[in-house]
Amino acid sequence: MSLAVKPLAARRLRIAIRVADAALAAELHDLLEHAGLDVVDAAEADLVMHDANAAAGFAPLAESELGALLTPRELDVLGAIGDGLTNKAIARHLGISLHTVKFHVESLFRKLGARTRTEALARAAERRVEV
Repeated sequence: MSLAVKPLAARRLRIAIRVADAALAAELHDLLEHAGLDVVDAAEADLVMHDANAAAGFAPLAESELGALLTPRELDVLGAIGDGLTNKAIARHLGISLHTVKFHVESLFRKLGARTRTEALARAAERRVEV
């Protein structure tokens, strides 16, 4: 299975907003769209803004919720894995260190619930991850 790497500049970041306050959600929606970002449902999002509670403000989304969202760089690494590149080749291709590639691969495995590169690609395909 070969997944082509789609550079981040070639696509718009998709963001979901999950807040209890409808007025705040509407304001955030307008601001994000004005900034050139797509506001979508959480299942389609690259990033979810989540208001855990009013006192704490925005809190990070738990990795178990919504199947853990992948970062743009993780998507780049996943695409390179789909192209059959080794960690060294991915590092050269993306201009990052081998250590950083290994970090991203481990993060992908954790978020996708995979133990191997092939399993990570299969899980990403099941979730319709676009890379």
